[in-house]
Amino acid sequence: MRYTYKIFFHLIFAFFLCSDIYKAQVISNFDSTRINSLINNFRTSDPWINGEAINEIVKIGETSVDFLIRSLSDSNDNVRWCSSIALEKISPNGIQSIPYLIKSLEDKNSNVRWCSSLALGKFQDKANSSIPYLQKLLHDDDFDVRWAAFASISKIDKSSLNIVPNFSKRMQFIENLIPDLINELFVPGVSISIINNYQIIYNKTFGTSDAESKTKTNENTMFEACSMSKPIFTLLVLQLVEQGKFDLDKPLFNYYPEIFASDNDNFSEQISARMILSHTSGMPNWRKGDEERNGPIPIYFKPGMKFNYSGEGFYYLQRVIEKITNQSLETFARINIFDKLLLNSTSFIWEEKYNNQIATGHNSDGKVKERKKYLHSNAAFTLYTTSKEYAKIILEILNSYKNNKTIFAKSSIDEMLSHQVRVDSRDVIERPGRNIGLQAFRGLGWAIDSTITGDVIYHSGANQTGFRCYSQFSPKDGSGIVIMTNGENGNELWRKLIQKIGDL
Repeated sequence: MRYTYKIFFHLIFAFFLCSDIYKAQVISNFDSTRINSLINNFRTSDPWINGEAINEIVKIGETSVDFLIRSLSDSNDNVRWCSSIALEKISPNGIQSIPYLIKSLEDKNSNVRWCSSLALGKFQDKANSSIPYLQKLLHDDDFDVRWAAFASISKIDKSSLNIVPNFSKRMQFIENLIPDLINELFVPGVSISIINNYQIIYNKTFGTSDAESKTKTNENTMFEACSMSKPIFTLLVLQLVEQGKFDLDKPLFNYYPEIFASDNDNFSEQISARMILSHTSGMPNWRKGDEERNGPIPIYFKPGMKFNYSGEGFYYLQRVIEKITNQSLETFARINIFDKLLLNSTSFIWEEKYNNQIATGHNSDGKVKERKKYLHSNAAFTLYTTSKEYAKIILEILNSYKNNKTIFAKSSIDEMLSHQVRVDSRDVIERPGRNIGLQAFRGLGWAIDSTITGDVIYHSGANQTGFRCYSQFSPKDGSGIVIMTNGENGNELWRKLIQKIGDL
């Protein structure tokens, strides 16, 4: 009897050993100690020890998720960061972590926000409740966090990327920020125009057009558009193409032969207008010395091979167009664009009638620089205009893109805004929200950033006379902005502004 009882007891014990209840209890007790010990290694500042602990926790897997949820709210920054790394690696297992990861999107530590964002994306549509919080992170100060939010929203619900900004709030933000930036950066005057839904909805100037005379800026104040001259010249070239008078891909040597300085004489006969308008001609930005003295122009590489920004190329193409049309650039531009759009304060050359309208440039200390009167046009940088009249030209482009009747053919605009060359040597402009940049390209006359919701077209400008400016537009949204300044720190001003409101 006693022997039978012992056999029965061992059988029951063996059954218990094999049961899931026992295994769960034993594993739980074992892992609890092990996981807590590993999480404790998150408290050290040695990243190697942190990484080893994270790797071991990931091997344990979903069992560790509840422990990591608790450590995700630890007061120690490094503990929370390591916890979010581990949760990101374990996800999409551990679905119970979703609400805690959402809460961590507001963590003061950007590394925690970054990893938590990425973890949520791996749950895909199961993390749909995180969308409003991830959308806020598209405006985060940290680029990596913004990118992580974009990547995760793309997996959860891609349509949620296109958040249309509140334009009233945008304009209020501009009115509050510009006076502060003017004082901070010693930029005397600023003029801004905004396009929304194919209309110019905002036009305002700030500060003075001349720091010495204290003359206030107004909507008629003309600024140097600097390199923003190039896109306007491009439109003129494309109009000639529409008329069948010019071929973008025919070597310019056939229209206006120019002998360049190069290690290969054949390069002089290979440059086309398309190469010049996309900055792939091989020419430098400017030749050594003054271009008006007509010194030698170098070509540094085989035309068409790669991007290299060149104002010199535009100046050469200007001479070609002037020969074909037998008109000066200013006359050709006035007949074909300025007069047609009723742009009375836009010109490629200085004229006496504009003298009181044209602002004065200033150095980085806000001091007046000597005025330069551009008596001879240069397609690369001599355009004078107001922000509103430049916005009118952009509006004409947008309407053409939309297939509305304009002075530009839609086929020309489509060609102008197509990707001509990828530009790895330049970063995309930093913008928030739906216009976070991914890759830089060049179209014809314009720079193009591909963004998380489509292309943003832009061009900036800087003249030695103390002017800085910027413009961008979104063909898909019918929106845009033009910023013109008369101070050398104006580039910093527009960059700070676009970092905040560049999702127009």
